[in-house]
Amino acid sequence: MLMEPSVAEIADRLLHDPLFADLSGRAHARLLGAARVVHVVAGQSVASSGAPATELQLVLRGSLALRSFGDEARGPALSVGEEALTGQAQYCRSAVAVTDCCLIALPRRALQELLGEAPELAKKAQEVLLCSVGGVTPPVVPVKPARGPAATPPRELWGWACTLLWPALLLAAGLWQDWAIQNTLFVAILAATVSMWMFSIVDEFVPPLFAMTAMLLVDLAPAKVVLSGFASSGLILFVGVYVLGGVLVASGLSYRFILWMRLHLPDTPFWHGFALVASGYALSPIMPSGNARLSLLAPLYRDFCSADGVKPGGLDHTRLAAATLAGSMNMSPMFLTSKSANLIVFAMLPAQLQEEFQGFFWFLAAIVCALVVTLGHFVLDRVFFGPGHALPASKAQVRQQLQLLGALSRDEQFVLGALGVFLLGATGVTWHHISLPWVAGFVLVALLFYGLVSKKSFQNFVDWPMVFFLLSLQGLTGTMDHLHLVEQLTPWMDSLAALLQHDITRLVLLELAVVLVIRLALPITAGMVVSAILFMPIAEATGINPWLIGFLAAMFSDLWFLPYQSSAYSQLRSVSGIATGFNEPLFLKFNLASCALRVVAVFVSIPFWDALDLI
Repeated sequence: MLMEPSVAEIADRLLHDPLFADLSGRAHARLLGAARVVHVVAGQSVASSGAPATELQLVLRGSLALRSFGDEARGPALSVGEEALTGQAQYCRSAVAVTDCCLIALPRRALQELLGEAPELAKKAQEVLLCSVGGVTPPVVPVKPARGPAATPPRELWGWACTLLWPALLLAAGLWQDWAIQNTLFVAILAATVSMWMFSIVDEFVPPLFAMTAMLLVDLAPAKVVLSGFASSGLILFVGVYVLGGVLVASGLSYRFILWMRLHLPDTPFWHGFALVASGYALSPIMPSGNARLSLLAPLYRDFCSADGVKPGGLDHTRLAAATLAGSMNMSPMFLTSKSANLIVFAMLPAQLQEEFQGFFWFLAAIVCALVVTLGHFVLDRVFFGPGHALPASKAQVRQQLQLLGALSRDEQFVLGALGVFLLGATGVTWHHISLPWVAGFVLVALLFYGLVSKKSFQNFVDWPMVFFLLSLQGLTGTMDHLHLVEQLTPWMDSLAALLQHDITRLVLLELAVVLVIRLALPITAGMVVSAILFMPIAEATGINPWLIGFLAAMFSDLWFLPYQSSAYSQLRSVSGIATGFNEPLFLKFNLASCALRVVAVFVSIPFWDALDLI
């Protein structure tokens, strides 16, 4: 009889097994806690083909002989029972002890719990199992040596240094200059928040949550002010729009729409680009995230790029990439619900203006910009990429795909009805006087009651970090109002208003310059909100509608010149792939022209805004 192994031997066997070598210390500790030692004598059966796969057994001492289907010998093995890790109900191999053996048995329950932390284990176990059944020796994967902690990048070091030192310096300056203690604390908290954004040392939603917590900790404002965003109707609006966009994809309705467009448009790269732009535009009113819209367009983009005649890195490929990004982002400022930050700016407007702009009027006021940007995109498309050429027809394939989809399912019909209710509710606010958040809430409840949104999908459909980011920012602006910081800036605003002399051209150029500088440091959403906060007081001093300030911030915050400034562009690069991607230098030149087009669109819109009495 073999001696009882020590705990150190068992732990060492688990650490060096190819399946578990890359696991964390916590996972190894859990495995060790679930392990039990089993002794078997020579000739004893360890596992039988067809028996329930209840555990994985590792050989600690001795040897096992495996047999596969038809009692075919598979040679010696150091483990048996990988079926329990791959999720199979029964063993597909038999194992017999060749000599007296000491085995480590790991129960199926513990293995399934381990998959929650390391899901890649199932694939590794399946590879081992298939190699064993097929009589192939599994490849030996060298165990990676343990490494020390990675060196902290200089950007993070500078970021944390600024996050700690900048607020401290502002606190010292405030005490030295006898600033009001509440104002000093707020400026210090804001400085730390901006530093985190500027150096991207944490995720985008963390800094405003930090600011909210810090303001509560030092009692800078009442909780109802700091947490005002979470008590506002914006919460139900965000969640409702995100869920509606999620079920639009999950039900298959968006895919059906894309196929329908492919069927009815000419089969050339230009019209494929038109389909991408139009699809993104159609999604804009109901999806408050350009990244989410790009995710929906990505399958269509890949399909178009794989068509015969579209060469990787060629003009047609780059044209399709530009159309994908344009469809995702061009309408972001044009609809209230097409950009998350638009909803924050909307919450900053006076109550009377909220009533006016919560419906179709937001788009109406932006329609000239939308037309100029859209028409300009196709003009630039022709200038940069040429007329394009006809591709081999693929209509028969698309028609067959639509036939395979069949008629609209009940789920698709319900989602289509919910989409119609939301769009009608959004465009008819001035008629029925029901606020848009309550329309979104009604649609959300209807989708939940119908059963289209499960607990898991509710978690997946809603971008919860972004929701917390937006609602926390509302608390930040509410605290500014509570401390009357804007009123204290009135003398500076009056002098700036006098400098502008009610000249809308000067205001546009000034806001453009400020937004571009801010966007060098802050992401799109934060940059837009900070810009709007800075310029909103100017609106009252110059007699300009505050909505126009927010809209200009929305238009200019989408401008980018360096790849790191646009998460949507980074996402597009990952979708396209590096080896078979588009012509990046040409794409960046096209983007520069598109940015200039946005500025031109603003100036072209000025007479229209004047006619609407917004100036």
